[in-house]
Amino acid sequence: MQLPTDSQQSRAAVKEFLLAEYRNFSESLWKNEQTGETRVNWFIGIVTAASAGLIGLASAEHRPDGKSVRLIFVAALFALFVFGLITLLRIMKRNEVTDGYKRDSDRVRRLFKDYFDDEKLLRQYHPFGRLGGRGLTRKLGGLAHTVLAINSLLLAGLAAALVYPSNGAAELRSIYAAGIGVFAAALVAQSVWVWLAEKSAKKRLATLTHAGGIVYRLKDGQVEYLLVGPKQEVADEWLLPKGHIDGSEEHWETALREVREETGVVGRPVLQLGIDEYAVANEMVTVKFYLVEFCSEVECNEPRRIKWFPFQEAMNLLQFPGSQRLLRIAEQKRQSLSRK
Repeated sequence: MQLPTDSQQSRAAVKEFLLAEYRNFSESLWKNEQTGETRVNWFIGIVTAASAGLIGLASAEHRPDGKSVRLIFVAALFALFVFGLITLLRIMKRNEVTDGYKRDSDRVRRLFKDYFDDEKLLRQYHPFGRLGGRGLTRKLGGLAHTVLAINSLLLAGLAAALVYPSNGAAELRSIYAAGIGVFAAALVAQSVWVWLAEKSAKKRLATLTHAGGIVYRLKDGQVEYLLVGPKQEVADEWLLPKGHIDGSEEHWETALREVREETGVVGRPVLQLGIDEYAVANEMVTVKFYLVEFCSEVECNEPRRIKWFPFQEAMNLLQFPGSQRLLRIAEQKRQSLSRK
């Protein structure tokens, strides 16, 4: 996405739009969170009330016969467990929606940082953490874990009710063993299920996969751009330096790190240029590129070809339309900055 930067009026309109979007995502996020809290509170209240009723029935002086009591217990606990599974599914969906709002809010923040935070005052501003890493990973003790723990207790109670004989002559050891075994199995099974679902959701929500830099320098009055050869050597193929985004880094930090690691060039981020997307082995690669100004050189351990080229020669050597488009944008931006 390329934001308009030529007109102060356009910049002001885009800024207002981003602020309005951020407010909208923030309000939606907290409403979604509150809905999840309410749903779990209802579930806990119903389980508590039903459990109190079952305990009252079992301890009543004029209670039904043992077979009827066991049937009531089994039916009630099974119904509560089904309700618990539905609640867990709803909470898992709520978590995914929340993560989507966090991701969208983070996109707005990054756009705001890239285009309007000229003094870099928001560089270390991460209200939800760094969303490439732990920002979309929940800690133990959340609503989903609370619900799955209650579900495990309900299944344990259901197993104990099934094992308990209708004549009341029960061996406590067998009842405890059945209850504890089912509780542990249900807890592990649901925890794995939730973990896999969150991992899948995190993968779906991930958009940017790589970051890179289009590096330029001024040598003998001529502007040159830095290109690299591929990791697996292919004759006459030249690329823009880029690499995987680390969840602990800002995108511009990844771009500078990858440039340094692949070429030995230390640079300074100037501005964001745009996004390039392409498929590799049936997987989409989404790269965010920055215009980077050459500062210095350090030792490089990667055995890759690197070379500086004038703009037009670099354009001719790049084979992919997306890379050519971004290099053209980089040159336009660089010229615009040099005239200021």
